This record gives sequence, C-alpha cells and structure tokens, in this order.
Amino acid sequence: WLERKAASALFASPPEATYQEAYTHLSHAERLEPGFYANNRLLLAKCCSEMGQRQEARDWLAECLAMEPRDADDRKALQEAAKLRY
Repeated sequence: WLERKAASALFASPPEATYQEAYTHLSHAERLEPGFYANNRLLLAKCCSEMGQRQEARDWLAECLAMEPRDADDRKALQEAAKLRY
C-alpha cells in the first residue's frame, strides 16, 4: 500500500503490469539471445510460479542454475535461485 501511495505521488497513476506481460517480455528477450543474463531466467521462473505454472518455473530455475556466472549480477541471481524451490 505504501509503495503504491508513494508511486501515486510521483506519477499520475502507479505503474501497472501483469506477470503475463512480464513473462512475454522476458521470454522474448530470452529467444533473442538465450542465456544472456541469469537474472532474466530467474525472473522467468518467478513469473511462472506466480502464474501457477510450477513445472515451467522449475524448468526456468534449472536453466538459471545451470549457467556459469559471468559477473556480479549473475552471481547474485544464481545465489537467489539456489534458495528457491518450485
């Protein structure tokens, strides 16, 4: 509630998006350049989980965890992914 109120103060209306919209954009990025960013696969897993697509969430999580970290962002995403269970 507090975040929406703060966003309302800064913007005409709070930004809105759905998990499906996020999934569409993230999966498009993944199709353009597979494996470019571990956090992209982590976010895909989270979107799928929130949409009730548990098997696809597990698949994206496994894809994320199979990646070799290339930088600090990748290491952070992989550490977070390692804590998740779908």
